[in-house]
Amino acid sequence: MMYKLLVALAVIALTSSHELTMNGGRCSCLQTTDKIVFGSAHLKMIEILPPSASCENVEIIVNLKSGGQICLDPNASQIRNIFRQIIKRKEKKNKSRI
Repeated sequence: MMYKLLVALAVIALTSSHELTMNGGRCSCLQTTDKIVFGSAHLKMIEILPPSASCENVEIIVNLKSGGQICLDPNASQIRNIFRQIIKRKEKKNKSRI
């Protein structure tokens, strides 16, 4: 299950685009979680928003097929590990194409 979730996160994170939005000087995520409380079948898109003029925090927003959103804590070790694994897989895949 975890492997499927990682693969789904990798695909979504690497294929989704993100854009900065100005929310009147506010961050989009008021609360974050360090737990993955959804399955890969529920994912629609993941947005990774870097710090900007409107928000000084990195924000990871998971958009669900149901229309809901979950904000992940980018400083949580579990979340960081997942994204490290995604990056390693992407790098490995890119090296094998050369």
